[in-house]
Amino acid sequence: MTRIRTTLVVLIAIAMFGTACHHGRPKRALAPVVDPQFARLTKEQAFAKGEDWFAKKRWQRARQYYQYVYETFPGDPLGRRALLRVADTYYEQGDAVNLVEAQYKYRDFINRYPGSDSADYSMLQIAMVSYKQMERPDRDQAKTREAVEKFNDMIRAYPRSHLRPEAEKRLAEAIDRLAKHEHIVAKYYIKRKSYLAATQRLNYLVDTYPQYSDRAGAFYDLASSLDAMGRGAEAKLYYERVVTEFPKSDYASRAKKRLDSAPKAS
Repeated sequence: MTRIRTTLVVLIAIAMFGTACHHGRPKRALAPVVDPQFARLTKEQAFAKGEDWFAKKRWQRARQYYQYVYETFPGDPLGRRALLRVADTYYEQGDAVNLVEAQYKYRDFINRYPGSDSADYSMLQIAMVSYKQMERPDRDQAKTREAVEKFNDMIRAYPRSHLRPEAEKRLAEAIDRLAKHEHIVAKYYIKRKSYLAATQRLNYLVDTYPQYSDRAGAFYDLASSLDAMGRGAEAKLYYERVVTEFPKSDYASRAKKRLDSAPKAS
């Protein structure tokens, strides 16, 4: 029994000595591990490699070089550009998951470098992510409304940006899609002979979206709905607008026929 106790004491002493020696040695700093493919490249060469892969649409390969430049030289102008290009690679991949990542990276760029000359581009791209996710006009328009909001944010934040024309163009397309959605819903009501609901929807469309690309069709459908409800005098006003404002549209001849067939006031 005494021998066992002695052995245990010796083992404990050895363990304590080993632990003390281990903690007593100064810790060595771990050297950063650099991928061999980047080790011999300058930041300019690494960025250029990323650009080469980007041009070939090899987004993930390009991203490796951009990330190296950004993570190694975050305070350098080229490092800032590299972060933006990382976002671009996600954007170009274009699927739902990568678009979310792209939007996050563009926001990250603005948060880190709010005074950058590329901040307006980042805001435009944030809006473009929503634009890319817009559904067809007959589907839910949540992403379209989001895109409209973000394009407006960009224009308000950078009214003198050289990218403003592009933002305004995309904004107009998104707004037109919202208007088209309203028109499709109105046509559905007309098909079901729910003329009051159709009229309400079309009045909203005409008032809210004055630049709607199919405004002639909206006027014609509004006139037809009013006609079907027995409100011929009001219908006549919209038929006349189709003929006078959109004389070359497909609806002009149809509206003229309706006007010619309408009962004449005595």
